[in-house]
Amino acid sequence: MWDETTETMWWVDIKAQTIHQVTHGTHTQYALSIRPSAIGLTNTEQLIVAGDNGIHLYNPETDELTLLVTIPEPTSNRTNDGKVGPDGAFWFGTMDDAEEDVSGALYSYHPERGLQKHLDGIKISNTFAWSPDGTRMYFADSAQQTIWWMSFDVETGALGTREVFVSLKGTDCYPDGSAMDAYGCLWNAQWGGSRVVQYATDGTMMKIFNFPTSQVTNCAFVGTKLLVTTASIGLKNDTIAGQTFLIESNVEGANIPRFILS
Repeated sequence: MWDETTETMWWVDIKAQTIHQVTHGTHTQYALSIRPSAIGLTNTEQLIVAGDNGIHLYNPETDELTLLVTIPEPTSNRTNDGKVGPDGAFWFGTMDDAEEDVSGALYSYHPERGLQKHLDGIKISNTFAWSPDGTRMYFADSAQQTIWWMSFDVETGALGTREVFVSLKGTDCYPDGSAMDAYGCLWNAQWGGSRVVQYATDGTMMKIFNFPTSQVTNCAFVGTKLLVTTASIGLKNDTIAGQTFLIESNVEGANIPRFILS
């Protein structure tokens, strides 16, 4: 993610239990006692962090990690992708860490509404993005090679019926994390596909950005550039795998709200 107020890029390394920060070219790594899988900005200096079986607050300045809520999931599950939504909640998904059982779910955590489960029967939860007006949410199950869209109530966080936005079944591409641009187009990182794809609001493929490594995991807008992460797991002979890229996109991203702490 990108914090324009401090001009800071953030991303996580789940397996290494690390949060990465780059501010004005200075790269800092924060080692955590949990596996951070998704982060969001708050109205304080703290980050909201999904990790293992809980939602936490993390203060990079003091290295203090505070548990906000425990997720009622099997111990074999962990959190995966997530983002702060236009309703002010931190939205995130869970998954079986071994990627075998279909035991994951879609959750939100709101400072007033608390923890809510919205969907279950998810194997690998990914892609958290909303249309610029906040009335449509995008969510993916990588294992099903499908990105869905759902109507979204900005006031309550209520979701409508799932509709297929993009199906990648029959290909070697698996939808991973996504970013939304200011025009309502979804940019999706595709594991196994060596690419990020820009989709129009009707799901039509617009542009493909190719990368020199196959496991592209997530993306976020940094002004008119795109921050793109990749994974190295299982690719011992790929020296590019696991690197983070910054490419020109020529469009700006949609606004991503902060989680408001009382």
